[in-house]
Amino acid sequence: MSDEKQKPSLSDLLKESLERQKAEDDIPDDPAKYDAGYRAQLVENCKALLRPYVFQVGQLVKWKKGLQNRKFPKEYQPAIVVAVLDSPVLSEDKETGSTYFREPLDIVLGMTTEEGGPFMTFYYDKRRFEPYESPA
Repeated sequence: MSDEKQKPSLSDLLKESLERQKAEDDIPDDPAKYDAGYRAQLVENCKALLRPYVFQVGQLVKWKKGLQNRKFPKEYQPAIVVAVLDSPVLSEDKETGSTYFREPLDIVLGMTTEEGGPFMTFYYDKRRFEPYESPA
């Protein structure tokens, strides 16, 4: 008979994950963490989101600081504008608590996820991007 540890089932893993999330949700909020620095960053992020840019097909862009809400492109990775939509496509995420709920997707960006990887395109909210400036 083997002394191998039995692998947890998917059900056990899900239950454990839900219990961890509930424990995190039960931690009381602390008003002290919303100090002047937090509030100033909140105001800066809002100003950045509302600062408009006019993008052109073929232009390189990057995330505005503090506004990355997706895995790709990476924080400093340039992406190229493939299309700017006249009318945004609204994200079909049905969960009102999601950061993607009714997000206006009005720019199509192209990138590769790794050196030499395939060129892929994704839809984004153009308010979250700014022109890419090559590091000096």
